[in-house]
Amino acid sequence: MSEKQSYLGTPTTLAVMIVAAVWTAASSGTAPYARVLACIWACGAAVNLVLLLVRRRRDRRAATQAAKDGADAKDGADADR
Repeated sequence: MSEKQSYLGTPTTLAVMIVAAVWTAASSGTAPYARVLACIWACGAAVNLVLLLVRRRRDRRAATQAAKDGADAKDGADADR
């Protein structure tokens, strides 16, 4: 059974956070210190998004390889009989 994940750790939420931070950083009506913090926030969210997607891809590859190895082991056991 897969463990439950918070909605805060989903790619969609991270993408929305990036868009909101970039929008805040690009807004001329925002104070300069808030614009700098928004840039930092957007960069952090972008890095988090990339790491999340890489981790998901690695997990999928590992699951595919494990399923393939399990099928190979089962075929080998059947051949021994």
